[in-house]
Amino acid sequence: MITDLDIASNSCKDKILSNILFKPITFMKLVSESNCATETVEKYLSIHLTNENICQKKGKFRILYSPELSKLDLDFFELMLNPTVKAVTLVLLKSDALSQIELVSIIDKSNPSVSRSLKLLMDKKLIRRNYHAPYSTYELINKSKIFGYLEKTSPNIAENFDQFDLCYPKASIFLTVHK
Repeated sequence: MITDLDIASNSCKDKILSNILFKPITFMKLVSESNCATETVEKYLSIHLTNENICQKKGKFRILYSPELSKLDLDFFELMLNPTVKAVTLVLLKSDALSQIELVSIIDKSNPSVSRSLKLLMDKKLIRRNYHAPYSTYELINKSKIFGYLEKTSPNIAENFDQFDLCYPKASIFLTVHK
């Protein structure tokens, strides 16, 4: 005889697997999105990992992902877990080259935070720095490649990207910088 508990467990098991195979996800986000108890999620994760239906990467975050996901896609997903890096990447994906001060103003993050994000993105060779005396601008090296990563790791962002709009707070403050 099948009980309500068995049905709920099977739906949790299926929900967990389909969430992970759809896109990479952190453990805590998986618990939240699956609406299953943490212990239940952990139980089914161990089954899926043992059966090699999914993979995991442990670091600052525990990331669960499809075995079909490439290492580059996984590295990009892990990088985008930092909200400032994600914001900088999305703004640069939507715009032409911008200076650090423009990025600070647009994404409303601190200058040191944006600076760290730019360094991370440069270290990963995702952006390039264009030197102009007395300032620099930053731009993505390959926008279509970055968008491809987004499609695999954050399909919701990729699907709604056209609705994302940049709002320059006061564009006039940048006019003197670019002369």
